[in-house]
Amino acid sequence: MIDDPDRPADVHVRTGDGTPVPELTDDVLTELLHEPPDPECPFIVLNRGEHAYIQTRLLPDGVYEIEHRGDDSDERFQVYTSDARLVRDVMWGWVDEDRWWRDAVAWYRVDPAVAEVQSVLADFEDLLDGVSVLDGIQASMDDAMARADELLAMDLDQLSADPDESA
Repeated sequence: MIDDPDRPADVHVRTGDGTPVPELTDDVLTELLHEPPDPECPFIVLNRGEHAYIQTRLLPDGVYEIEHRGDDSDERFQVYTSDARLVRDVMWGWVDEDRWWRDAVAWYRVDPAVAEVQSVLADFEDLLDGVSVLDGIQASMDDAMARADELLAMDLDQLSADPDESA
């Protein structure tokens, strides 16, 4: 998975949509950071063991969110940066198990309650995206109702103009 034989082989790499990355090189990681393969899910996830991971995602404003969790803890830590080089270096430091990536960055613990609220908000945004489909339906319904009003008005005008034709 990793291009350097001195790096641990137990690290698995995938993009946000679940696509595995067969070989992670510096060039591949740099490319993935600048242009995620799936803009809808712009994550790069590196796993080691069952629970340990580090991941990054490119946010729409050009800022990267980096998150990590150790194998021995449920605590998650994050940092935000616009420096793609720092993101790359932190991720390689994690792969190499070099402590500098943990010590050199001002990580903050993700509050589980805040994470839950963010999850609910993400679900709500997905729901709202589905509702936006209804906007087109609503516009069509509005057009249909306006046409029905026109037709009804025409019939009433015709009835009032020539009452003998209605009999």
